Amino acid sequence: MRRNENPELKRKLLDHLARIYKIKEVREPNHLSSYIGCRTRGFLDQKQAIEPTDQEVMLFALGYGLQDVLTPSDSSEKLYNYEGVIYRPDMSFEVTQAEVDILFEMKTTRRSAKKHYIDEEIPITWLSYMMGGCRIVGTDRYDLAVLYMMGNYAPPFPSIYADTFYFENEEIEANWQIIQENKVVLDTALENGFPPKPYEHCYDWECKFCRYKLVCEVLVNRKETE
Repeated sequence: MRRNENPELKRKLLDHLARIYKIKEVREPNHLSSYIGCRTRGFLDQKQAIEPTDQEVMLFALGYGLQDVLTPSDSSEKLYNYEGVIYRPDMSFEVTQAEVDILFEMKTTRRSAKKHYIDEEIPITWLSYMMGGCRIVGTDRYDLAVLYMMGNYAPPFPSIYADTFYFENEEIEANWQIIQENKVVLDTALENGFPPKPYEHCYDWECKFCRYKLVCEVLVNRKETE
């Protein structure tokens, strides 16, 4: 038997995944998620400073692919444009005409279900996105399903947890105010052509595996030098 590494095949598969899921395409800057995650990264994404890494392509493709497989046939995809914010839930379920669509979000993660979902809180970015969707659509309900690739056992087995969240109007409005403030930061930066100051418009954990980590270090060092 002879075994040879085939980097050309690997490249072909990665490029295929990036193409079918449009992972390397630059989308409109005013999506809801742009005003929840790091605004510096949102700016650099628009400028195509660095393309997604192969690892990021795989992670995005895994999430998109599993979502395609698990999406119920009676769901639908909708696009909302509200106060300059574009919002597209993973899927929604239509009810009667007199009622608001039921919003549904699906997430995949490699973290342990016990450590991440059972013993800890849901990530603030997930909650902010769901509350933002509620504000745009005009509802207080959001369904969430999380597929844990590592499960919760030894050996690990994948597992799904699903919940329905009901948010208070006060927290929806407070969250929307934060989103509007974040929108001003990113929109102003894109208009002026200068990135938001690194590390001031994000959560600390967002920097850990960010492809722009070195870019932000250079920006900060250059500012200090000046």
